[in-house]
Amino acid sequence: MLSFIRSSYPTKPGAYIMRNKKGEVIYVGKATNIRSRLSSYFAKSNSQKTRALISKTASIDFVVAKDETEALILEANLIKSYLPHYNILLKDAKHFSYLAITDEEFPRLITARKNSAGKFRVSAKRFFGPFIEAQKRAVSAAYLRKLFRLRVCKSLPKKECLQYHIGNCSAPCIGKTSKEEYVQNVKSLIEVLEGKREAKKIIAELKERMSKASEKEDFELAMRIRNQIESLEIFFERQSAETRSETEEDYLFFQKIKNTLFVQELQVRRGIISAGKKHLAKINSQEEPEVAFVLQHYAYSEPPQKVYANLSLPQRRKLNLAFGRECFAKPGAKKAKILKIASDSLIPKDADAAVLELKDALKLPKAPMEIETFDISTLFGKNTVGAMSSFSNAEPKKSGYRKFLIRSKQTQDDYAAIYEIVSRRYSSLLKRDLKLPDLILIDGGPGQLRSAERALEYAGAEIPICSLAKKEEVVYLPGKKRPIKLPARSMALRLLQKCRDEAHRFAVSYHRKRREMRERAGN
Repeated sequence: MLSFIRSSYPTKPGAYIMRNKKGEVIYVGKATNIRSRLSSYFAKSNSQKTRALISKTASIDFVVAKDETEALILEANLIKSYLPHYNILLKDAKHFSYLAITDEEFPRLITARKNSAGKFRVSAKRFFGPFIEAQKRAVSAAYLRKLFRLRVCKSLPKKECLQYHIGNCSAPCIGKTSKEEYVQNVKSLIEVLEGKREAKKIIAELKERMSKASEKEDFELAMRIRNQIESLEIFFERQSAETRSETEEDYLFFQKIKNTLFVQELQVRRGIISAGKKHLAKINSQEEPEVAFVLQHYAYSEPPQKVYANLSLPQRRKLNLAFGRECFAKPGAKKAKILKIASDSLIPKDADAAVLELKDALKLPKAPMEIETFDISTLFGKNTVGAMSSFSNAEPKKSGYRKFLIRSKQTQDDYAAIYEIVSRRYSSLLKRDLKLPDLILIDGGPGQLRSAERALEYAGAEIPICSLAKKEEVVYLPGKKRPIKLPARSMALRLLQKCRDEAHRFAVSYHRKRREMRERAGN
């Protein structure tokens, strides 16, 4: 392990670069006092992840900066340049993930990550990545999995599951597809992920397979291949259209209240306000939290052609320097009117405190401004339905509520019903490239939570999730054996209860209507 000598490092602000024995950059950080920050890494009370980082560190370089803001910009640029392994590993909101083809007889397409030792946590035939933007990776994974009708179950069941019945899986478990056809689909998938062959060539080969199937009068296979061709054409079209247009603008209005930074974001596309979102961030010791927010907000995806914000000239200059182009500009009279809309939309209230408290209580990567909650309603396994409530900034958003008729034959199975509605919801959102919530809440205990987790894994969606059990009013989190008991009067618990109760009310109401309809039809 590296021998740390305190006096070798300055007490000034700046960025530090940790390298392994091979000279590879494994971590980049920033500090207001480089010597003090580096000393903290060698404290005995550090976490296992930090100890693992230090055990791999052979040397530490540093770059002195004028102030903390310049250090922050320097850190952002160094991370973008080196993509260090431990920066990826230690930041919850920015985990880099890979796609993997498992080495099973009938391979699956799954998400994979590396552990603290830099090794993959799963055994696989091939890995693809890393994917810097989780949502794009999720969209690709979910889309490709369905396109090539690959299985999602961890072990082959003895009978077909829901995914086969809704057309997402070819059901190799019961011989609905030959091993030859399945392996051919996996081969085509690998070619798409490798990008070695042009889209036209892959589609041409599929068309040839479709013609041969038609000649053999295997019309069912020909139809499946035809559907693959159509979906691939849409997929490649989407992939090639991900560049930003010059007509795209973002507007950011900042307001500081005590130790919280409130941000209202408006996105203008082709001259129309297409989206608006509120952000909350805790102000730590940063001299300029606005600059810190912007650097983190656009850390792994470039800002649009222009960004207008209530920033000072020095702040805009720092950000333009950080991003290497003049994208942060002073708003003129016309642009100031749109920024005024953002300003008017930003009204801090008590709900913001509840959202921030929930973020801290559950250790979420960001404030859960958008929460979607799921519940199931049934009576002796009949007329089983699902429902979802939607909350925006701690208030019900009725336009976002959704109802679900359970398609599964296992209508008495609460876990299967949760799996179905969660997978349907987020497969649909990802397929249409729509915005995902900041938090998912499940009405139930650890069993319902595990079913929802599996559904998210199938859909390819990475969203923080928890469940709230009714009797004990405790919160269950993925990977945690013991639930969290929030104080009875805490705003965080009240917010979760409000979301849960609204989803329950909506589910019961929908179930009652379905039951009454059946009874009238029977008479």
